Amino acid sequence: MTKLGIIRCQERSEICPGYNCFPAIRAKTGSFAAYDDVELIGFDTCGGCGQGKSVKIIARAQRLKDKGAEVIHLSTCLAMHCPWKDLYAKDIKEKVAVFVVEKTHGPISSAADH
Repeated sequence: MTKLGIIRCQERSEICPGYNCFPAIRAKTGSFAAYDDVELIGFDTCGGCGQGKSVKIIARAQRLKDKGAEVIHLSTCLAMHCPWKDLYAKDIKEKVAVFVVEKTHGPISSAADH
């Protein structure tokens, strides 16, 4: 069983509390199709727009890892709309030492270092 956490865009969380992420986990679609079985450790936001500074998202990713997450998914809303998502994915991977996968649902492009 793979233990994972999801980090989503705080701005977009006001209009979407995971309406597409949770069904994708249950149905094993989108990026979750790669797993045999998953346990969702936590579902958090990025902490608000860091505008290129990863301090808040790193703290949240570290908390998810401390609770047992082996993989952090950057939600589709964050992966598709955040101009700093590449920096955030890189910093989470390097500073938190956890796998990072971009997107949760919808058509999946390549996963980031997983």
